[in-house]
Amino acid sequence: MNKSSDKNLSDKELGYLVGFYIGDGYSYHSKKDRHYVVEFFLNKKRDRQIITYLIRLLSLLKLKTFKQRDKRYNSIRIKINSKKFMLFIRDETSKFKKNNLNNKEYAMGFLSGFIDAEGYVNNGEIQLTQKDKEILEHIKKICKTLKIPVRKFWSSENYKSKNKIWRLRISTIFKNLKHNSCKVKRAYPN
Repeated sequence: MNKSSDKNLSDKELGYLVGFYIGDGYSYHSKKDRHYVVEFFLNKKRDRQIITYLIRLLSLLKLKTFKQRDKRYNSIRIKINSKKFMLFIRDETSKFKKNNLNNKEYAMGFLSGFIDAEGYVNNGEIQLTQKDKEILEHIKKICKTLKIPVRKFWSSENYKSKNKIWRLRISTIFKNLKHNSCKVKRAYPN
């Protein structure tokens, strides 16, 4: 990935990639085979539209993607071997954590990507779930910037472990904004 290839995406599309990465992405450097890897995990059946959209965005960045199926969890792993992309996505993640999202189009894309990764969308509800409270605190700030009311912010214990799971419910006014969330479009078709 180079500076000119990230210009192939709009700010909203770039924000989507970063939001999705923070929600369901993972990156690492494998010293054994000397690969720099970024991976995204999706549900094979429910997330078909998201898989297609994500691969399209990555191809616009001139990145080669590999799809791996995991039959145990009925999931798809989208894998990218690229040092430049890994460094780029990690840099964008650190900007998010420093509250450095001044561009509203980028912020809208970021929120859309995070909804597609960690969101539950049903008629009357858009809810985000995350174990890291700080991430949802940042998302609350993004919502405030975009004038999207936050309905509720709470935690509950995870039934599988003693860790708390944080939840953030945002207004469905989001559906009327110029977003690029596949889940919201699926739940609220025009």
